[in-house]
Amino acid sequence: MFGENILGKGDLLAAFEEKLRLGLSKCGLSLDDVGRKSPLGLAVSGGADSLSLLRGLVSLLGTDVLRVITVNHNIREESESAGDAQFVVKVCSLFGLPCKVVTIPRGKVFDEAKKRGHGIEDAARSLRYQAFSAFCEEEKLCALCLAHNQNDLLETLLMRFLQGSGTEGGGGIARRRGLFLRPLLDVDRKEIEAYLRGLGQEWRTDATNSDTAYLRNNVRKNLMPFLDTHFKGWKTALQNGGEKARADNEALQELAESLSWERGENEFFMTAADFYAQSPAVRRRLLYRACDMLSADGRIPFSLVRAVIAWQNDDSDKKDTQALSARGLEISLKSGKIYVKKCQNKATECGFLDIIEEDSGSVLLRRSLQSGDVVRTKDGKFKSVQKIFSDWKVSAEDKNRIPLIQNLSQEGQPILAILGSELGYSDWIVK
Repeated sequence: MFGENILGKGDLLAAFEEKLRLGLSKCGLSLDDVGRKSPLGLAVSGGADSLSLLRGLVSLLGTDVLRVITVNHNIREESESAGDAQFVVKVCSLFGLPCKVVTIPRGKVFDEAKKRGHGIEDAARSLRYQAFSAFCEEEKLCALCLAHNQNDLLETLLMRFLQGSGTEGGGGIARRRGLFLRPLLDVDRKEIEAYLRGLGQEWRTDATNSDTAYLRNNVRKNLMPFLDTHFKGWKTALQNGGEKARADNEALQELAESLSWERGENEFFMTAADFYAQSPAVRRRLLYRACDMLSADGRIPFSLVRAVIAWQNDDSDKKDTQALSARGLEISLKSGKIYVKKCQNKATECGFLDIIEEDSGSVLLRRSLQSGDVVRTKDGKFKSVQKIFSDWKVSAEDKNRIPLIQNLSQEGQPILAILGSELGYSDWIVK
């Protein structure tokens, strides 16, 4: 890494721009190709990372072949979020660069977060990339540059680990995904700020960056300084691990994509024999791909996917269908086939499955009835949940709506409660 105390101002600026040029090359983009058929886009937020990208690309390419977009998410105070967009427009105007401002209606990010079920950051990202994709199409761009840097990559790798990601997310941030390029992934944030200071370029700071309620901020402010102090060399080790995870994921993804789901009227399906002939890692990717093709409302819980993966292809003589659902999708095994479909009536047609508590090593699951469910009685024996529903005179419509609470951490994963009172029936609590 270079620093201001080692290099002169001119050398410092040139070193950053050379890293940017090499970063573009690693993304598969040559400077000579830009502008021949279509312009190059870049997303600018007003922060140091994206402004260094803007100034660096202007220096390398000029302004004629560049197109800029900035997105106002309308999450923060109007003066702050709109102020960032106005700042970007002002900087662009100094170089004669047009800047497209996309303003997301206030409240839409929160509505999207509720719909997707993965928090504000995930929802903002989803809406932002929708705007980026539309911008690429409107401007007929050869690519759109994003300002993720080396620190962002390390933060993401740590976040994915803490969130329990497998190789699907364990590789961190890709240099290129479709038209989206990230040429700064080898550049440290200190280098970025030194470059801007060398240019005399100011930048904006998002006030929410100090809020450790956001996982990324917590990792940045608390975990990374701790690792810097106590685990020398962790950055290289983490990046190497991410590279291995990406390679493993690409191989598994390629294998999963060699298998095809068949499309039904409102569902996708494949033979259970083909599905269960695959390794659990491939089965998982197959299920997520089918859910994506059905445009699921948010990420399907891993607890549901894990349960489906564990089903055995031995139901040919069974009358009861094995089925689980969450977030508007149902996955079922019946008549020798695996089905993934959207629930037409979420409250009655499908069951549900969701983690409701993770505390002190205990994991509880709130789910609907499954074939073969039993619950412990006062004398220590077991009774069929279906028989209990029969005794309670539960309607067929309500059977999939009554919540069962299961302890996934305890041996045998017993059912702890049947919460019939939510629909006007009795409760069954195991004491």
